[in-house]
Amino acid sequence: MINKHFISTAILMAATAFMSVGLMAKDVISLNEGWHYRKGTARWYIPMTGRGQQAPQTPTITLPHTFNQEDFMSDEGYYRGEGTYTRELEIPESYRGKRIFLRFEGAGSRAMVSVNGRGVGVHKGAYNSFVFEITDFVQYGAKNNIMVVCDNSKAYDIAPQGGDFNLYGGLYRDVWLEVSEETCIDPLFYGSKGFFVTQRFVNDDVAQFRAEVLLSTKSNYAGCDVVFKVADADGKTVFEKTIPYINNDKASVNIDIRDPHLWNGMEDPYLYTASATLRRDGKELDKVEDKIGVRTFYVDPDKGFFLNGKHLKLRGVSRHQDWAGIASALKKENHLKDLDIIQEMGVNSLRLAHYPQAHFMFEEADRRGFVVWEEIPFVGGYSDCDDFDENLKLQLRELIYQNYNHPSICFWGLFNEIVGSFDKVLAELNDIAHEIDPTRVTTAATYQQGSFNFITDLIAWNKYFGWYQDKSAGFAKFFDDWHKEHPEARIAISEYGAGAAFSQHVGVYNDADDDVRQTSRGRWHPMEKQTFIHMDHLKMITERDYIWGSYAWNMFDFASAMRREGDTNNLNDKGLVSQDRTRRKDAFYLYKANWNKSEPTVHLCSKDYVQRKEDVTDIILFTTAPSARLFINGKPYGKAVKTDAYATVQWKGVKLAKGANHIEVRTEQGNETADWTVE
Repeated sequence: MINKHFISTAILMAATAFMSVGLMAKDVISLNEGWHYRKGTARWYIPMTGRGQQAPQTPTITLPHTFNQEDFMSDEGYYRGEGTYTRELEIPESYRGKRIFLRFEGAGSRAMVSVNGRGVGVHKGAYNSFVFEITDFVQYGAKNNIMVVCDNSKAYDIAPQGGDFNLYGGLYRDVWLEVSEETCIDPLFYGSKGFFVTQRFVNDDVAQFRAEVLLSTKSNYAGCDVVFKVADADGKTVFEKTIPYINNDKASVNIDIRDPHLWNGMEDPYLYTASATLRRDGKELDKVEDKIGVRTFYVDPDKGFFLNGKHLKLRGVSRHQDWAGIASALKKENHLKDLDIIQEMGVNSLRLAHYPQAHFMFEEADRRGFVVWEEIPFVGGYSDCDDFDENLKLQLRELIYQNYNHPSICFWGLFNEIVGSFDKVLAELNDIAHEIDPTRVTTAATYQQGSFNFITDLIAWNKYFGWYQDKSAGFAKFFDDWHKEHPEARIAISEYGAGAAFSQHVGVYNDADDDVRQTSRGRWHPMEKQTFIHMDHLKMITERDYIWGSYAWNMFDFASAMRREGDTNNLNDKGLVSQDRTRRKDAFYLYKANWNKSEPTVHLCSKDYVQRKEDVTDIILFTTAPSARLFINGKPYGKAVKTDAYATVQWKGVKLAKGANHIEVRTEQGNETADWTVE
């Protein structure tokens, strides 16, 4: 047996939905088409083997699919239980003698897989990939029955235990059939692709890596070797070496890249391509490749985050995999849409919360230059038992091994808002992360004081001043006091923000008159309150370098069955963009004007507050222009007002006329208008 205890990195195949990918001797075939789904347990299913009969037919569906797509915004609650997926799979006679695997990129939350009525395996955890070998379960030259029972009901031994987001069920990510030669690159190691690359040293002259590939055989490795190669972004080979030694089911090599081109975030996200090719007597048996990047980073407790030796203020947002109309069953185009909107806002860092997200997100983060915080779903409570601890450790190992090779990932997150007696398991998780991956740092998102805040390398705070607690001004005092009390701690802001309903407005928001707790938990979520809090918090964050990163909560509105707030039930409306991605809130443009200087921004706030109860209002403009002029009903309103340091122009306490008011703001970069009627 291979000793894999000290393998330090891993990488997963870049697979795109609805495609068949041929990697030379290996066939990788999409199984997204032709599934049947039934709600409930699998007792109705009789496999089509021997004298059995075919399962009752239902309309075919295409993956990704969640069985919560119809009810996830329902006031009656969304279904949590079992759902059964079946499909026929023809295995040709030509596959006899090969190895056959099923790869699932995600299934919520417990997945029980069987082939021809025989149990293949069970996976616990909704968000990581997993692979089962079915070579000994299939019939060749015949149709085979695949059955997957997904169960998203709460279980004491699976994380997460809950949370302010929905826990969807089903085959909501892609499924693949992989067919390899008898001797192949091992796909079974924690759902990874068996190819691991570790950066060891970098300077201007050379970047040194250690590459490892895990192998598997039913017989022996006679005549086998492995060709390791690295190519630059133009496809030119910069390193190549053949390794004839296979020891303990593993081949490895030291790699030197001369005059390395650094992966430098959004400024220059340069990528190399690393590959390992398994051969026998010169004939290719298997191959795996992935993008890698050369970069260094560190976090200073006073000066923040540094990438390749240069300070980089991490301007981030958090993102849930949740869309209006489709819940979690996202396709490639959904991920791309999200990243395009995020990039438009000028974000340079992502917190993909509160669980491992689609591998495509990391591939795009590599390509676009985002710095990424990814985390395990240790959220919603701690089930204090050995089984739950082991599941946390499994999900952490899967997360790191499957995604380690991505240069965009810098932080492994180990918990979110957990309190109580969990220091022991947290310390064990922290040790596992460092043992597998000594090149990255651990962090966590906390919201209360406790010894658990000092176990991970970094710590970040979820703080909603002005929304759930105190006034907005308390935000700066809390962080300044905590930094002074713990000067050695490297701290960030993992969550902050406020809710906002598109239909709710107020002419002038004044936090001095606001009952913060009552408003946040109630129906009154005016857009102007969210704008006020983000304006105040952006200034505080920008002026403090000791805060190594900040992550607005949330980029998009998302479903939460526990919510009865704002103007929409079952919705957490703290997003800067609507759940269907069609509408941007005013605060979105605050960040765009401040963070994205590559394109002009001219945005007049509160444009949708058309029918007004008040005749006095604050008029706020977010703009990259140096100045702006206001006109009301065609008449100039005072002189031009210069933008402040935070791309904001304000006219305070503007008196509107009864009836119609045509508002126009003019800048050298464009104009904005609105029509408001005062009752």
